[in-house]
Amino acid sequence: MSRYIGISLDDDYTNVCINDETVTKPLPTVIARNKKDDHWTVGEEAYKETLAGVGVIVDKLVSLLEKNGTATIARVKYTATDIVFHYFQELLRTEEDPKEEDRSEDIVVVTIRKPSRSMVEKLRAAILRTGVRQEHLHIISHTESFAHFVLHQDTSLYNRKVGMFELNNQCLYYYEMRVSRGTRRYALLGSEAETEAFNLDILKTTSGGKIADRILATVAERALGKDSYSSVFLCGRGFRDTNFATNFMNFVCNRRRVLIEPGLFCVGAEIYARNLDEGKSEEYTILCDTRVGADISARVVVNEKEENLSIVKAGTSWMDSKATFDFIEDDQDYIDFQVTSLANPRRPVRLRMMLDSFPKRENRTTRIRMSTEFVDAETLRVTVQDLGFGDLFPASGRAITEEIDLADKV
Repeated sequence: MSRYIGISLDDDYTNVCINDETVTKPLPTVIARNKKDDHWTVGEEAYKETLAGVGVIVDKLVSLLEKNGTATIARVKYTATDIVFHYFQELLRTEEDPKEEDRSEDIVVVTIRKPSRSMVEKLRAAILRTGVRQEHLHIISHTESFAHFVLHQDTSLYNRKVGMFELNNQCLYYYEMRVSRGTRRYALLGSEAETEAFNLDILKTTSGGKIADRILATVAERALGKDSYSSVFLCGRGFRDTNFATNFMNFVCNRRRVLIEPGLFCVGAEIYARNLDEGKSEEYTILCDTRVGADISARVVVNEKEENLSIVKAGTSWMDSKATFDFIEDDQDYIDFQVTSLANPRRPVRLRMMLDSFPKRENRTTRIRMSTEFVDAETLRVTVQDLGFGDLFPASGRAITEEIDLADKV
């Protein structure tokens, strides 16, 4: 039987949601190995092992993986990937049968804050070692997870702008989502770190709670202003109890629907896992930091007729968007690209990539290969190789690489 598993992974805490959108399980992102044998524990159990003097603890696992760090335990040196593998090995164990090792039917979606290509590749490698099948593993951003969560709710909660505040230890973020119901319906999302983040320990005192309340109220007034919102969500451990935040809550609740879900990111990930397994198509094209923000095409001639060859569609995961095309030059030494924003489809941006450094040959005797790959969400790298034309015109080995910056075009 498949398990739908949503996991929100951060340096401080991990939240897990399995097969139930109403139950989330938070635990510290720490792991300990027994000093004498290869026995591993995670979360609070790892702290207990360490306090008892029988375990060696490793924390800040996300940072460890980002920095390609290592940890030495009982004279054994472990790479960051090794440590994260053991962490997920324990995390994915079932409560019904802790010794069960079969992960082949699990559908796992992990959400992290900044999913760079290198980070995703390392995290994917670690989790695949647990036995999760490659086609069943997906890594997304917190921002995308927010989209899956909101779009799963009643439409009245997102018929206008949607805001969200995330409050965790030394972490204060504001997220915003807007939906468009035009010819192509889409949801546009963004997030921003607020500089006023604070340590949650200050909430343990009355005076500290008042300081936190003032900070949150100031941030909310700046972020929300007097705009109209369908709903405002509050997530993160800092919002498990809002009694300290009287002024903040009074402001955000003024003519706005406010909903609190501390484990929102892992719930959104679980919803996405279920939708993927059930083959549900997305009603809205999601545009965020893990999705391509525009349609990109190249102008080509097919059967003597000009047309746009699609390279990538808006809303596609940029990490999975690789493509290769072979062409024959026909009276031109360039490739024309078109970038079409969903927000402004009537005004596409046109760009030209020159190929005039390739050898000059007779018309239709130069084959070229165009490869495309995203460097990040806003940068498409295009590489064009000269393939020559058989034995008559051997390939020169030359290649031209340019990057299309989408930052100001979507």
